[in-house]
Order: sequence, then structure tokens, then C-alpha cells
Amino acid sequence: MFATTLMPVLPDSAEARLATVLAALDRERNAVGEIQGWLLPESLPDIPGFEMSPYYRPSEQAGGDYYDVVPLVEGQWGFVMADVAGHGISAAVIMTVMRTLIHAELPGNRDKSAGEFLEHVNRVMSQTYLKNGRFVTVWAAVLNPVSRRLTYASAGHNPPRLLREGRVLELGAASGVPLGIDPAATYDDEGLTLAPDDLLVIYTDGITEAMRPGIDGRELFGSERLDRVLSECGAAPPSDCARRVIQAIAAFTDDAAPTDDRTMLILRANASIPSQNAGSFCCQDMTESEFGARATAEVAS
Repeated sequence: MFATTLMPVLPDSAEARLATVLAALDRERNAVGEIQGWLLPESLPDIPGFEMSPYYRPSEQAGGDYYDVVPLVEGQWGFVMADVAGHGISAAVIMTVMRTLIHAELPGNRDKSAGEFLEHVNRVMSQTYLKNGRFVTVWAAVLNPVSRRLTYASAGHNPPRLLREGRVLELGAASGVPLGIDPAATYDDEGLTLAPDDLLVIYTDGITEAMRPGIDGRELFGSERLDRVLSECGAAPPSDCARRVIQAIAAFTDDAAPTDDRTMLILRANASIPSQNAGSFCCQDMTESEFGARATAEVAS
């Protein structure tokens, strides 16, 4: 009789390679997540007369959302909300360059408006970093906290929402192509004066594009649902408004893991600030139709 020699069963080579690739992807996701954590502000500044609350939840694939509040000259503040198309290391690299440009250019800026700043960043980014179809949507603004005047421009970004006296307005007047689409693109500035108790909500598309299974495929959370939640915020602090939005999205998606980064920055003008600008107005003695006309005109001014 011949002795039978038992040989160890080796793992299938294809399965071993797959396990190696998956481990490498996990390391990449972890690295991207760490990079994003380093780039986002650890805390928000204290702007007299205003309250702020941020929210950020990364997707499993780690995208390229970025927000920041940067001190400017003469007591003004710069706000930036950006969303890099794509995921992974490349999106993180682009976001890193964006942050570097923002912190190098904005603090000492005296002459460039929000639109001109976007034009400058677009030219620089388009020359090297935004190629082969890559692009970034950005909403940028300058706030004068004394007059409460907010001047802003958009490079293809989601229009912020403004809650004023229980009504939600879309700040969609400023529009332009995303950075990287056209190196020579121009961006127009729009402005409004924030009234006491106004609530400004800046966000990325991960908020409104949160998904759940629907009858005809995937159903999005959408801007209408967002507006309904915001309209019920009343005079609640920004942190409470953020919590309401987060809870509404969780209920809508059955708390599923996000497929895209979800980022939001909420700013409220305190009611105690006295009016410093003739453009501000009080709505107590207006009918609903009169208020709607005045509010729309103020946003467009």
C-alpha cells in the first residue's frame, strides 16, 4: 500500500489577488478620509452677531466636499463651499490644492470680488489640476458682519437656501459653469443684506441627492423636502436646524450609508443686531404678498 500524502489547500490565486486589491482600496479610503479631516476646519470662528453650525458626513468612497470660513481684511469673512467631482485620492488632491489657493488668496484680498476670486481660481486650477473632464462646483461669498451685506458668486454649485420670516428663498441668481469647464469663464456677483433672524443654508448635492428606492428607481430627497424642513425651523439655533435636516434625511433614506459626501453650513443672523443698512426691512406690518415681493426684491438686489 502506498501512503497518501495530504497537501495543504492553497488559496485560489484570483481570490488572493482580489483580497490584496480590496485591502489596498481600504487603505486608500482611510487615507482619503484622513486627508479630508485635516483639510476641513477644526472649529468655526466666532463672528459677532452671527451663529454657525456645520455638518459633514463622508461617504464610504470618500468624495471631495470642502467648506471653510476665512478671515478677510477690514473685519470681513469669506465663505466657501465646494464639491470636487469624483472620489478617492484624486479628489482629495484637488481639494488640497483648492484649500491652499483659498488660504493663500482670500485673507489678503482687497480688490477681488467673490466672482473675480472664482475666475482666478478657475484659471489656476484649469491649467494643471482640472483636466480630462474633472471639475469642481464652488459657492463663494464675502460677508460684512457690520452691515450684514453678503456678496456671493457660484460656479455651478447648489443654490443656498435663505429662510426669512418662515419662507424659504433660493439664492439662484448667481450662476456659472463649474471650475475646470472653461478656463476663461466669468462669474457674476450677487448680493443681499441679511435681516435679523435670517437663516442661510449652504450645502453640497449630497444633501438633496440623498437617495432611497422608489417606484421608478431611485428617489432623491430633493430641494423641496429640504425647504419644508427649513421652513419649520423658525428662530431655532443653527445647530437645531442642522439636526432637523439630518433627521429628515435619515428618515427618508432609512439611515442608509451615504453614497456621496453630505456637507452643510448653516448661518443665522442674530435678531439683536440693529439694522445698519437701509436695504434691510421689517415685515411685521406687511401682507404675505407684500412680504414676498419685498423679500424677492431684496434677494435680487
